Amino acid sequence: MTENDILAAIDGLSPALQRAYLDQVRSIVDAAVIADVAQKIEDGDDHGLLLLVGLGSLIAFIEALRTTYIKGGSTPKEKPPGGKRVQFDQHQPEAQQWLTQNAQRTVEQLQAESAEAVRATVAAGRTAGQSAYQTALDIVGRTSKQTGKRVGGVIGIPGADALTIINAKKQLLSGDAEELRNYLRRVDREKAMDGIVTKAIEAKKPIAAPDAQRMVAAYADKKLKNHALLVAHRNALEAYNAGFHRFYEQLMSQATRPLLIEKLWRNKGDMKVRHAHVLLGGQRITMGQLFQSETGAALMYPGDSAHGAEWADLARCRCTVSYRVTW
Repeated sequence: MTENDILAAIDGLSPALQRAYLDQVRSIVDAAVIADVAQKIEDGDDHGLLLLVGLGSLIAFIEALRTTYIKGGSTPKEKPPGGKRVQFDQHQPEAQQWLTQNAQRTVEQLQAESAEAVRATVAAGRTAGQSAYQTALDIVGRTSKQTGKRVGGVIGIPGADALTIINAKKQLLSGDAEELRNYLRRVDREKAMDGIVTKAIEAKKPIAAPDAQRMVAAYADKKLKNHALLVAHRNALEAYNAGFHRFYEQLMSQATRPLLIEKLWRNKGDMKVRHAHVLLGGQRITMGQLFQSETGAALMYPGDSAHGAEWADLARCRCTVSYRVTW
């Protein structure tokens, strides 16, 4: 299977993960009772608040990851000389262990990110002196007159994105021309509403609160969709490559086993490859060894987060690994 085939397979599996993530966020938003959320904020009950608006167990997302893992493990077509093609067995203890540990690690990370966003929004609301009810709406979202669904909340995004939404809101309500121009430099803003901002700058007047809220809601929704896509691709990359790698581990446990399996890190070879992965490109090591990134991270394969690698090595990675079997 070629490098482009592998990347195409991962890209093809990512939309299902993105949908599962967004559906989970939507289910939480739809189930939330604003009065209950506001009461937890009023009481300063951080734990209770996160129970109400936490991401939960992400069952559909984790199941989509399992499917991706199995797809990766079923991709290689190896067979011993004179023997039958080896079939990937996802029921082996090692495969089940990876799936269980990865699910726990992934859910904990995503839950923690969303919790940071909720805490940042609560802190911003208190600093601004707004009511607990308004802060609850900032967290869960406000009902759109067009769709009847809540939009513009911060559930499901990381804390850093929540801070950008808070700052965007401040810029829009500032009435300051320079702050409004800074808002127009935001990549994820709803560009169709730029005219409102331009007119406010020309008139030297603040933007009306309802208009600002609509723009903030659209901005927040883009942040959520983009983050869901980033999460989907990163996890698809890891699960697919983990399954792919597990197949070769399984191969080593067959009655007729290879003399040696080597793996080669391959990057896309273009200007978008991060520097650390430019240096990794072309490195060949044995099956059980870890690739060492310039960032200090260790990776068994591209996307591997089990050995301490973080977003600097994981986000939007397009690298692949190929295996060479010597019988």
